[in-house]
This record gives sequence, structure tokens and C-alpha cells, in this order.
Amino acid sequence: MTTKKFCIIGLGYFGLNLAKILTQLGAEVLAIDKDLAKVEEISPYVTVAVQLDATEKSALLSQGLNDFDAVIVAIGEGFESSITTTAILQEIGVKVIYNRIVSQLHQRLLSLMGITNLLVPEAEAADHLARQLITPAMIDSFKISDKHSVFVVQVPDKLVGKSIIDSKIRTDYNLNVVTIKKGKLVSIKTRDSIFAAPTIGVPLPTYIFEAEDILVLFGTEKDFENFTSE
Repeated sequence: MTTKKFCIIGLGYFGLNLAKILTQLGAEVLAIDKDLAKVEEISPYVTVAVQLDATEKSALLSQGLNDFDAVIVAIGEGFESSITTTAILQEIGVKVIYNRIVSQLHQRLLSLMGITNLLVPEAEAADHLARQLITPAMIDSFKISDKHSVFVVQVPDKLVGKSIIDSKIRTDYNLNVVTIKKGKLVSIKTRDSIFAAPTIGVPLPTYIFEAEDILVLFGTEKDFENFTSE
């Protein structure tokens, strides 16, 4: 498999963490920022870290960005630098550009420039928090369509000691058990802790729920709310 190459411009909280995650997933990452301190902070975690002003065409040309699978503009302060950087990337022929949006005006300007890969991490975080506030039992969730989502929830007490088939999750709540992760979340609910928990794979209908199980369910939000509200 060919190793993918990504460039991230702007090493604020979002850009820095994105760079680390992409590297952990096996990609080659070029991290760019004009702040030397941020470049030095990310340097141990990525393939190459470079200090430069991304609003200067000659500086970006020197990095050979046409060879990358995508360039992510994650500049978070204002949007003038983001717009200028994006315009230069288009001019030098970068084919796949992602932009972090910082305002509605920023989004409109990028759309007028023909940028369709628009990122709103704050909105995603707000959506995730809202879902947790409405459904406290939920640990995590993500949509895969307008109607359906995948939900992560600690096994309810009512299911402990029952098999999947006897629990009637599918027949009574119209939810499918995708998999089960082992290990109670004893502290803060974080995606990292969920990811690190062992997974049993596709469970058999005869699987007996245990008190420390973490369920990964598929269904609609309405069905999930019915399941967790009882």
C-alpha cells in the first residue's frame, strides 16, 4: 500500500492534533506554521515540520505540495491568511485542499473560490456535546446518514446477564449490536479510552452481556433514545 502524504498548514489545537493522528495512522505529514515554537512542538511527531509564512508563494512552492494527497489549511486566527494561503495553493496547482472554517464569511469566500472540503470542528464538537447532554447515557456517536447513526454506550444494568437474543435489542428497539468493547470507563468519557478498549468482534446472538461491556449500536436516534430512556 502506498503511503499517503498530507500537509497541514496552521498548528493550533486542531492542526496539531490532526497532524499527530495522521502520523499515528501511518501517513507522511508535513507540518507548517510561521510560529517556531509550534513547529518545534510538533516536530517529534511528524515526518517534517517547517517554519514558514504560508502567505508567501515562494515559500509554499519550495515544499513540493503538488506531490501530496491533500493539503489541509487549518489556520485559525481570522481568515485573511487562510484565504491568501488557499489562493496560492490553487495557483500552484494543489488539487485537493481542505479548509478549517472560522466564520460564516470565511465559509462564503471559500465557497466562491470553489473549495468544497470545508471543516467546522467547533460545530462538530458542539453537536457531540448536545447529543451527550440530551442523552447522558451515550458515550459517543457519529452519523452515517440523515437518519442513522452509530452509538457507543455503557451496557445498561437491565441487560447484564442476558444474551443478545434474549435482550430483544433488535426486535424491541430496532437497534443492531455492531460489536462490544470490554472495559468499564471509570473516569472521563473520552474517544481515546474507547478506542483503546479491546473489541470482541462481531458478537454471537448467544453472547451474555457483562457489567463492564461497552456497546456499539447501529440505528436511528429515536430508537436509541427509546432504548436508553427506559
